[in-house]
Amino acid sequence: MIGRTARAHWPALLVLGLLVLATTFLADAGPRALVAGYDRAAGETVAGAPSGAADLVVSSGLPSVAPSDEQARGGRLLASTDGLATAARRWRATFPQPLRDTVVTADQFAGSSFLPLAHGVRQTLALGYSSSVNAHIRYVSGRPPGPTLETALPERAARRLGVAAGDVLRTATQPALNVRITGLFVPADPASAYWASHAKLADAEQGNDIIRATGILDPAGYRALCTRTPFGINATWTYTPGTDRVTARSAKTLVDDVHRSAEKIAGEDTSMSTRLDWVLDDFVQRLRTTQALMFLSVSGLFAAALGVLALAVGLLLRRMNPDLHLQAARGASRLRLAGLTAGVTALVTLPAAAVGLALSALLVDGPAQTVSYAAVAILVVTAIGGPAAAGLRLPGRRLVAEGLLVVLAVAGTYLVRRRGLPATGSVDPFLSAVPVLLAVAAGLVLLRALPYVLRPVQRILARGRSAVPFIGVARVSTAALPLVVVLLAVAVIGFGSTVEASLSRAQRLATYASVGGDARVDAVTMSRDVIDRVRRTPGVRAVVPAQTVHAARMSVDGQLISELTVIGVDLPAYRRLMADTPLRPPVWPRGPGIPALFSPTAHAPKSGVSVSTDYGQSIPLRNAGTVTGFPGQSGDDPFVLVPADALSRATGGGNTGSVSIFVRGDHIDAAALSRAAAQPSLGAAEKNAVTTYRQEHAALTQGTLGRIVGQGFGLTAALVTCYGTLAILVMLFAGARGRGRAVSYLRTLGLSRRQAHWLAVVEIAPVLLVAFAGGWALGLVLPRLLGPAIDLSPYTGGSPVRHFVPDLAVSASLAGGLLVFAALAVFIDALVATRRGLGGVLRIGEV
Repeated sequence: MIGRTARAHWPALLVLGLLVLATTFLADAGPRALVAGYDRAAGETVAGAPSGAADLVVSSGLPSVAPSDEQARGGRLLASTDGLATAARRWRATFPQPLRDTVVTADQFAGSSFLPLAHGVRQTLALGYSSSVNAHIRYVSGRPPGPTLETALPERAARRLGVAAGDVLRTATQPALNVRITGLFVPADPASAYWASHAKLADAEQGNDIIRATGILDPAGYRALCTRTPFGINATWTYTPGTDRVTARSAKTLVDDVHRSAEKIAGEDTSMSTRLDWVLDDFVQRLRTTQALMFLSVSGLFAAALGVLALAVGLLLRRMNPDLHLQAARGASRLRLAGLTAGVTALVTLPAAAVGLALSALLVDGPAQTVSYAAVAILVVTAIGGPAAAGLRLPGRRLVAEGLLVVLAVAGTYLVRRRGLPATGSVDPFLSAVPVLLAVAAGLVLLRALPYVLRPVQRILARGRSAVPFIGVARVSTAALPLVVVLLAVAVIGFGSTVEASLSRAQRLATYASVGGDARVDAVTMSRDVIDRVRRTPGVRAVVPAQTVHAARMSVDGQLISELTVIGVDLPAYRRLMADTPLRPPVWPRGPGIPALFSPTAHAPKSGVSVSTDYGQSIPLRNAGTVTGFPGQSGDDPFVLVPADALSRATGGGNTGSVSIFVRGDHIDAAALSRAAAQPSLGAAEKNAVTTYRQEHAALTQGTLGRIVGQGFGLTAALVTCYGTLAILVMLFAGARGRGRAVSYLRTLGLSRRQAHWLAVVEIAPVLLVAFAGGWALGLVLPRLLGPAIDLSPYTGGSPVRHFVPDLAVSASLAGGLLVFAALAVFIDALVATRRGLGGVLRIGEV
């Protein structure tokens, strides 16, 4: 019986099977791809951390001793390389298992502090043992060190010290040490990640004209350093996590593990330092935002797919109804009819679901997710259980169910705004489904209101000369599911485009607020030559300099109260410079005296304020208000903006202090700007920095998580558009027979072919218009409703996104594409319906 029924309805079953296969594939592939992307982002975050920031560094050592106690110190654990290895295993065992599993390399280094050398001025040398350096170096001259106080130096460090293999260095210490240089080495693979954490073993450190070179000892030489010299020994154990061992799931756990490990290791002479917890905590914040956005987007897509699947099941049941009625007339029980319908759908649903899962596992990287299997189970139950329930004709209360959905949508929205969306590692199905509940509730409310709207329209159309509008409106479908699916599809498109456009706008504003232009040049002196060279740099259109004096003194009625930074800037010129950007610099309020805008942390009183510097006279100021930020200044640091000419006069012509040059232009070369700002006459004191809009904006928008958000919204919009189109097609096919019968009758009464074409359009247009209008409105409102729960600040440099403004061009194009597909499907349906005559209708018994 099941096989015969399936053969009779194979076209509808084939459509159902293909729909189940595609939806199952997406339900499994989507979470797989997202989790794989999250894991890549975690590894990318660790790999992109500043040099050594992700390393776990345990520090300890041996204190300096009197010369008579040198031998006694040899009994300490850290006085031998074997003891260092034992301590390394002890520290690693302290780490919790998840943190321990991320460590891929470990190195211990122990040695003296930097000892001054007698043969050179401001030259120092540290002697130490490294457990892993020999695997990463290549000797270019001499040999490795021997068992006495012999050392090998990096070739670059030796060049800076002016020594070669075979030379003997004498320290200017008490007691003095004679250290023979046995060889020089270079990195075997300079591109190896090892040197990011061990740069001191590749070259000498140089700062404030002091050369700090580090020489390596062999194990016996380290033993001699501990037992034959009184100098203190500093020991560090460096544990480097593997970028491929940090996952999105483990990131939050690792942050807690780092804190617990630091607490366990902390002792009188032992500590652990790392920035891995900061790096991962920043990643976790971005990950939470990404997961929240993807949950909202993907849940809408899944709901649309589930709705289309239910429509396909309903279409199949309509095709099977004559057979079911015949079976019931012959005495078949409801249970048997339920078994028949369930068996027929299971015949294609189960294999299609299995094939979809297999294709997903074969074609998509990433681990399988429990939520995928739950989603597939829901799909299978809908495809099989729906027809079974229809066969049993289970009773229901539609109005109560619709009211319950509306209540759940309102309650869910309230909870989301109060509690937020699920954090990383946890899923709250109810809160994640709030946008879907809102879409369903909106669709049901609109559906209930639609008949009341159409009644006066029908009365108006009844007075017209054409019967097509009246008949079309009279035949308007009031089926809930098609309207809800289309409304949900449009809402997902509107929501995604609104969030993406608002985020992009906030990122642009945050970048300009940070940089202050297309580029900013910070130099240590207020040199007019530097400003002129920057102005003449290729690509630069205009510049505005801002004079900065640090550690100025703020006084009230002549009494010193605090220090702050004074910034002298021509605000009208700066506003003109930034006129075509979203950044709106403040203006000087009108009034007597010299206006000043203070940062909130400056805590300036309303009157009697003056500022003085080391370069000139005191400046009496009028507190004209507060400025929350200024490019190049930290929001936590106290600063004040004053007119540029006032600060210039007070500092003797404006040649003192540092300068920030705000630049606007096209295709600005950061290297050219850096060369223009260079001041070689300052020697080692020269410090200038170039910050560009492109670099800062890339830091906010690029990376795996940023791509996931952008591509995720785009792909979801495309897929939900397809499902919305399928919903319209299924709705048209479901009403094709009745519409064809009506058209056939009306053709005998004089209905023209052109009028017949428009009947389907008029019949479905109200539902589509209501669905599109409701979905569009909901899509634009959703970000505002869920705004408190969606923290986009990790993607804007900490600036909250408060204003959600839709990208009308993108949203309209996506929604317009769905309308085009719908209109095309309607015309196709109308063309097919007009081919059937009244005779054909009568012969197949549809009267």
